[in-house]
Amino acid sequence: MNTMIKYLFTLLILLQAGALWAQQPAKVAKKFFADPEMDIHTPWFQKGNVCTTYDEMMSYINNLITRHPETASLSFIGKTQKGVEIPAVRIAGKTRNVKLRVLFLGRVHGDEPGSTESMLYTMDRLLNDPGLAYLLERLEITIIPMVNIDGGSHLERVTANTLDLNRDQSKLATPEAVVLRNFYNQYAPQVVIDFHEFQPLRADYTLISTDNITNSFDAMFLYTGNLNVPQELRDLTAQTFVGNARKALDAKQLRHHDYFTTAKKFGEIVFNVGGINPRSTANAFSLGNSVAILMELRGVKIGKTSLKRRVCTAFTLAESYLKTAYDHADEVMRVTRQAAQTRNDIVVTSSPKSVDDYVLPFISMNTNQMVNVKVCANLSLESTPTLVRKRPEAYYISALQPEIARKLQELGVKVETLTVPMTLDVETYTVDSYKEEYSLFEKFYPVKVKTTVNTKQVFFPAGTFVVPMNQKNGNVAASVLEPEAANGFINYRIYETKQGEELPVYRKMNSDK
Repeated sequence: MNTMIKYLFTLLILLQAGALWAQQPAKVAKKFFADPEMDIHTPWFQKGNVCTTYDEMMSYINNLITRHPETASLSFIGKTQKGVEIPAVRIAGKTRNVKLRVLFLGRVHGDEPGSTESMLYTMDRLLNDPGLAYLLERLEITIIPMVNIDGGSHLERVTANTLDLNRDQSKLATPEAVVLRNFYNQYAPQVVIDFHEFQPLRADYTLISTDNITNSFDAMFLYTGNLNVPQELRDLTAQTFVGNARKALDAKQLRHHDYFTTAKKFGEIVFNVGGINPRSTANAFSLGNSVAILMELRGVKIGKTSLKRRVCTAFTLAESYLKTAYDHADEVMRVTRQAAQTRNDIVVTSSPKSVDDYVLPFISMNTNQMVNVKVCANLSLESTPTLVRKRPEAYYISALQPEIARKLQELGVKVETLTVPMTLDVETYTVDSYKEEYSLFEKFYPVKVKTTVNTKQVFFPAGTFVVPMNQKNGNVAASVLEPEAANGFINYRIYETKQGEELPVYRKMNSDK
């Protein structure tokens, strides 16, 4: 009973907008998150507690570009739902050699203003620090410092239509996700780093310890464990890029860990460590053949507390990723190019490794000391396949399902159309089980199905959509078209089905399989 009272009390104070002391008390900030000695001249540091506005950001960007017209330029990738233009700043040297393209994102969630400030500071350093000028000889860097401008204007996590932009990289139900994906498809960056912030104190922590504990880390890494991302690209991401970034943080005594969040399973708290779902940027862009990492930095609901340290942490990471990209440019180009040509079988579903003795260090807000807590955890980076299917030569989609084709094209998948009717031997899916989830997710109830695959002759009229799987975004297509896939088009209700029904998506297999 005492635990439940404590949980409800913690939940109550977390709902209070001004309860910064609850997230990071002054004694915790002083001992564990002291600000470094450094000069930062971005807009938030020139005023009070209210974070940088869109207009202030644009003024700052325009001033930088005016002073550096030969290396910096401004464009806009599209507009938000409220019609505000989303800026992208390109920074590159004048050398004409082929450059590795790096994309930095900030403020995908509107209530994470430190990410915008960090991107502005990164621009400043890239343009004004002579020690970093060499990076522009081999790198072209594009920074989008505020993606979710509408949410950011009210410090709200979601977009104007109340959807979470980082849960929308498969369904593309927000205009911002569509324009971001379109820019990604056209720009084709080999490296993508998405900067976020996390909330240090969660009510669930009261259910795993009798102590009052809070997150102890400056930064958490979310990088792909999706088994459809080629192994060499996963290794390059984890071992080279993340590995070097960990060393850079260690050198500045900044604490870090793989990203984790909590969930309840049969009434018990479970920590999900890492992630494999393509609904978020790290996995979505990894499936698009990029080195892609989502960085979670301490910051949500702590206002301006430890802001210098947070910006320092973000820039340390940005600098490390850029130096790694520079030092390994040829390898990155080779690995990402080969990833686009990979034709492996499709891992439709997988299961994380589950352990009951995972140890995480927290900060006790009672004693102001570090404490280790043993928890139950699901380790996504150690997932094993549970359903694997042979890669088809192509998917065929009923002409009556133009929405499927449109969504695929928005994701960057090449979709062709039959000009003449054909009868083909194909694999069909029949729905054996159908379950609608009880919990609302992003304004819809997800669906889970199990199917049986059979082979038969099917007549396809002219106008049938065809998705060839020898294309660079073949893994993207598979991740949404396989019916059992998490975050796939059935799961996300792009089209509807029911038990016993044959799906309007078919698999044309290679003749030698």
